[in-house]
Amino acid sequence: MKKIKIFTIILFFCSAAAFAGCKLYERVVTDHQPPVISGGEETLQISVADTEDKLLEGMTAEDDRDGDVTDLLVVQEVSGFDEEGLRTVTYAAADRSGNVGYYNRTIGYTDYQPPVFALSGPLRFPMGTSFNICEGVTASSTLDGDLTNNIKYTIDRNVSNSTTGTYQVEFRVLDSAGQTSYLTTELEVYDPSAERIDVTLNTYLLYLKVNDAFDPAGYYGGADREGTLEIQSTVDTSAAGTYYVDYIVSDGQYSGKSRMVVVVSE
Repeated sequence: MKKIKIFTIILFFCSAAAFAGCKLYERVVTDHQPPVISGGEETLQISVADTEDKLLEGMTAEDDRDGDVTDLLVVQEVSGFDEEGLRTVTYAAADRSGNVGYYNRTIGYTDYQPPVFALSGPLRFPMGTSFNICEGVTASSTLDGDLTNNIKYTIDRNVSNSTTGTYQVEFRVLDSAGQTSYLTTELEVYDPSAERIDVTLNTYLLYLKVNDAFDPAGYYGGADREGTLEIQSTVDTSAAGTYYVDYIVSDGQYSGKSRMVVVVSE
């Protein structure tokens, strides 16, 4: 019995020593250190047209066991804009043991512009017909290109196509950098029996800066009947805001109207 106890004690100490040895070996042999990423100490200035390769220029990744692992370096994500108009790029690189290192770098754009809207026609719809409020409204961004499918809108009340009326509508669109642009304007339902002349314009939405020159006559496209043109403009380029220019053509018997929206910004 005494021999069994001694054997058990010896076996216990051997097992404990073996376990401790395995743990020590694991700590020594197993790689727990992620790669170190470097090269982005200064803010990187890029163009909206630059690809991801531009974000990786000058960046390196070094691992204490695997050596240079720059070829495994990737852009994990790019944040939205901060208050200073800058974004943060998060890089990641993995070694052969699966350890992942991360690094953040600040980037700025030399040519970024927020999304803008465009109209292919006036926001006027004939009474008694079905229409889509977003019909003819598009949006684009220097960063993302076409954003038309991202357009959302709110309107001050339910639109009725059974009676004439004017509605306040706000369109908005968000780009991939988290910037939202808005277009607040009017939508009109009109009586088609009172308007028999089709009036077209060269553009239906115009963006101007404060104090830009503006000649509303230069945007008149024409009409499908001869008549007298009357231009009614509320545009004041000395102050930021949304304005309207109505182009009304009359021939003594019939008339027609088209509208251009003018957005003046700082």
